[in-house]
Amino acid sequence: MFILELGVHDLVTINKGETAEQALKRTMRFVKNIEDLNYKRYWFAEHHNMPNLASVSPELLAAYAAGQTDRIHLGTGGTMIMHYSPLKIAENFKVLTALAPGRIDIGLGRAPGSGPDEIKALAEGRAQTFTDMYDKIDVITDYLADQPAPGFYGKVRAMPQNLSTLTEPWMLGSSGQSALVTAQMGLGYSFAKFFGIETDPDVFKLYRDRFEPSVFFDAPKVMVSYMIIVADTDEEADYLARPIELMQMGIRTGQRLPNMDPEEAKAYQFGPAAQALLEEYWAKRFIIKGSKETVKAILDDEISTLGIDEILVYAPIFDEEKRLRSYRYLAEMFDKI
Repeated sequence: MFILELGVHDLVTINKGETAEQALKRTMRFVKNIEDLNYKRYWFAEHHNMPNLASVSPELLAAYAAGQTDRIHLGTGGTMIMHYSPLKIAENFKVLTALAPGRIDIGLGRAPGSGPDEIKALAEGRAQTFTDMYDKIDVITDYLADQPAPGFYGKVRAMPQNLSTLTEPWMLGSSGQSALVTAQMGLGYSFAKFFGIETDPDVFKLYRDRFEPSVFFDAPKVMVSYMIIVADTDEEADYLARPIELMQMGIRTGQRLPNMDPEEAKAYQFGPAAQALLEEYWAKRFIIKGSKETVKAILDDEISTLGIDEILVYAPIFDEEKRLRSYRYLAEMFDKI
């Protein structure tokens, strides 16, 4: 019997009029509520130098959340590996896994999560030592599995060793280019559809067809992240989604709009180009919104078309209670509660 899993993809969006401290406290309340709704995992993103986002150190957030919860998987969506040494990445996640056995994931991100100035600052002005991020992922996963790493990396071992469980590694993707390599490495495949990139179903078929079992996964696993807003009616979902849509269109047009109250967002009008782009987001299901019935019909089609095992949801709804209600409705749709 097929069982769809649900998770959260969180950028820790700071609402207008809110401090970073308030946003982080709100987020930790939300993690505990999400666990009560029987979601499988909660991932924190990594973005740098963005005033409206507090998720700059996802490993620390996952560690803190692990101490507040009992069952839910915690992880990173993702860890931007270009900025850090493979040994340190592996050691961080091995310690996390020792503290919360069977509950720690790493989303392996090959993108910077930032702009050129941030890249330089994170690297202390040095050039990258890896020209191929997949080679770096090989080293990281060797360390995580207590296997010999290539080259000089093999002269050391990532500690602690011989843990009772392994960190669960997922390759992050947003274009489909990594699907084949992910299959060959035997990793889970997590696709960020909410980034606004067209998804070819053949990408996921290729991953499944070419998957080679590993110490981490014995079968292929496909996860897709969406922006999903669920409300009692389609009209209410439109209302709640408006600030999120403004933020997304603002990013595309070079504006950094805050996550504002929907009442304030009502006054904003999209220009013709932004409106056309927004309609494309709806048509291509980068943003999914509506009543339970509307959203369930769309997701059922996505699951069937793409072969999805798990859905991660990014929905920074301004109102805390209505945000939780949206995630509760999703849990009800898929018989989690």
